[in-house]
Amino acid sequence: MVQKIIKQLVVLLVIILVSSNFTSHAHKMKSAFTIVLFNDRTGNLEVMHRFVLHDAEEAAWQLFDAKSDIIADELTQAKFAAYVDTRFALQNQDGEAIPLEMIGFQNDAGYLWVYQEVKIPKDLTRLRIRHDALREIWTEQFNIVNVDGLDKTTSLHFSDSDTWRSVEINR
Repeated sequence: MVQKIIKQLVVLLVIILVSSNFTSHAHKMKSAFTIVLFNDRTGNLEVMHRFVLHDAEEAAWQLFDAKSDIIADELTQAKFAAYVDTRFALQNQDGEAIPLEMIGFQNDAGYLWVYQEVKIPKDLTRLRIRHDALREIWTEQFNIVNVDGLDKTTSLHFSDSDTWRSVEINR
């Protein structure tokens, strides 16, 4: 009986150690995920950025103040959202800026979300995207942008010295 309990405890300990090892590796992979959605119902181009809260917290310490509390302080969250607004940009096929309106932000289930939108520009044939958030802080930062609401979803990846990426718009 005692041996069975010890065996179960050892198995549990191994599971905990293995899962904590995966968690620590996951935290080392700096990444952000963004969806750019062509919403025909609203006529808007909706942008939803998702940052791992731990990464956003570390970034806030470096960008704003070592005592920044992005988890509980709405002002720090607003500062981070404003920072994202300056590091993410859209252009049309002619290289003209498509200015986004800041809609809001929220701390939700381990992620910090930042929301932006703009009316879908008329005669848009190509959408150019730049996503530099956190890339000046961490060289390993990897940002993924999925463009949805078209015939197919297109994924764009930003890392290293990537600047502008584009997607063809067939509507």
